[in-house]
Amino acid sequence: MGLTDRLVRGLMPLVPRPLVWTVARRYVAGADVRDAVRRIKALRADGFGTIIDVLGEGIASLDEARAAAQEYIRALDALRSVDPDCPISVKPTHLGLSLDRDVCAELLDDLCRRAAAESRRVRFEMEDAPTIDGTLDVFEEVAKRRDNIGCVLQSRLFRTAKDVERLLRSVPALDVRLVKGIYLEPESIAWTEGPDISRSYVELARALLDGGARLGLATHDDEVARACEQLIAERGLDSPPTAQRTYEFQCLMGVRRRFAEALRDGGHRVRIYVPYGKDWHAYSMRRMGKNPDIARHVIRAAFGREG
Repeated sequence: MGLTDRLVRGLMPLVPRPLVWTVARRYVAGADVRDAVRRIKALRADGFGTIIDVLGEGIASLDEARAAAQEYIRALDALRSVDPDCPISVKPTHLGLSLDRDVCAELLDDLCRRAAAESRRVRFEMEDAPTIDGTLDVFEEVAKRRDNIGCVLQSRLFRTAKDVERLLRSVPALDVRLVKGIYLEPESIAWTEGPDISRSYVELARALLDGGARLGLATHDDEVARACEQLIAERGLDSPPTAQRTYEFQCLMGVRRRFAEALRDGGHRVRIYVPYGKDWHAYSMRRMGKNPDIARHVIRAAFGREG
């Protein structure tokens, strides 16, 4: 990490909470599920699909994990009359993965069961490298019983190509959200340069599509999107009805709206990720701590230089 990044990280705890919110509110719906519902209604009216996430990770007790699961149950109830196709997205350590893997699997299984009753899907997220083995183990365990669960894979990690091979063998009707990955991992286990991460992304997308996976292409990168569109066209997946069944593009709320609109207007299904929760400030600070680019974004805002 360079000196500038260390200085930026050191400044972040000094940024006032209201200022953090001035930046975070573009990307976070609010503290309550009602805030998320309002955003989802607006996105649906604009022709987008959605995915909802309750913010939180790295909890300290299993009681917190169970409380997180209860909040997801409230989210499922709130979504019933708003978006019948909106999945819920769940962080492993928010359900207690780092405390008790069995409890995490039990809570995840229950959420999948409840979601399946409404023909709704669950996305089991991916966090930093030390949690990946446990995450994939729990995912595979629950996927044996529930067919409405998907996972997330990160293109910056060297290991992901082998993880794709493993999951294509072990999980019928594999469902993957493919991301570059926000966690800045050591050079010994991950690519650190943008072109390498993008190249890996396209290679993984090709392998997943050829393996028959249902694929969420989560990207805001023009070149990556064009390369993925070419993969889709070469396989004839952009011709209905298969386009709705085997792939979609996914974007973060508040990030490159025109990019998402262009994909939508080009005939692709586009789903927007809508996070909410009381943990919005801690979430924002963790993300800024893990990614100096986001931290610099807030520091520039503090000095009135944000465009």
